[in-house]
Amino acid sequence: MEFLIYLPLGVVSGVIAGLFGVGGGIVIVPVLLLTFDILGLSIDIASHVAVGTSLACVVMTALSSSYNHYKKGALLWTWIRRLVPFLIIGGVIGGWTADQLRGETLTLMLGLFLMAMGTQLFLTATKVVAPGDEKRPSAAVIAVTGTGIGWLSAMMGIAGGAFLVPLMTSFGEQVKRAVGTAALLGLPTATAGTLTFIVTGWETPDRLPWSAGYVYVPAFLGIVATSTVAARFGVKLAHVLDQVILKRLFAAFLWLVAFRLVWKILA
Repeated sequence: MEFLIYLPLGVVSGVIAGLFGVGGGIVIVPVLLLTFDILGLSIDIASHVAVGTSLACVVMTALSSSYNHYKKGALLWTWIRRLVPFLIIGGVIGGWTADQLRGETLTLMLGLFLMAMGTQLFLTATKVVAPGDEKRPSAAVIAVTGTGIGWLSAMMGIAGGAFLVPLMTSFGEQVKRAVGTAALLGLPTATAGTLTFIVTGWETPDRLPWSAGYVYVPAFLGIVATSTVAARFGVKLAHVLDQVILKRLFAAFLWLVAFRLVWKILA
C-alpha cells in the first residue's frame, strides 16, 4: 500500500517539473511528510528524510524534463554556465544547514518570498520581451543569488525553479526558456544536496529500513518510476501554452505553495 502512494505522486511531480521547471519537490516533500507520519517515523528526522528523498527524486526528474526542454531549444546556456558553480556550493551548504538547524523561520521567509515573486510575475505577465531587450546580471548578483538559491532549495528539498524562473524573467528572459533552463539548473543543486543529505544522515539513529542516509530508497524508486515519464508531458504543455497564460499559471502555483508554507508555520 505504501508503494502505491509513491506512483501517483511521481506522476504529479513529473508533470509539474516539466511544466514549471521546479523539479517537483514542492509536491513530493509534503506528501512524504504525511506518509512518514503514518509509518510512525520519528518527527525529529521525518522532515530531513522527506527533503533528502525529494532531492534524490528531483535529480532524476530534472534529467528527464531538462532533456526534453533541450530538444526544443529552450535552454539559456549563458545562465547555466554562470550559475552552476554557485548552485553547487549553495546546495552543499543547504544540506549541511538542514542537518544542524530547525527550519521554521526559513520556511516562513520562503513562503513570503514566493508570494512576492508570484505577485510580480502575475502583474508583469502581459509584458512582451523584444529580442535584444534581455539584460545580464553582474558577477556579484550571480554569485549571491546562485549560492542563496542553492542553499534555500537544498534546505526545502526543491530544485530551485521557484526562484530561478522569476530571477531570469526579471532580467527579460522569456518564461518558456526560463522554465527549461531552471529544469536543468535543478540538477547541480539537487545532486549536491542529495549527497550531503546521504553523508550527514548516514549515522542517524531511528532511520527507516532501506535508507541511504536521509534518502528513503523505496520512496525514491516509486516516485522516479513515473515522474521521469510524466515530465515529458509537462514539457509539452509548457511549449504549447501561451506565454502569458504560462506566467499566470506559474504565479498561481507560487501563491499556492507560499500559502501552504506560511499556513504550516503560523497555524
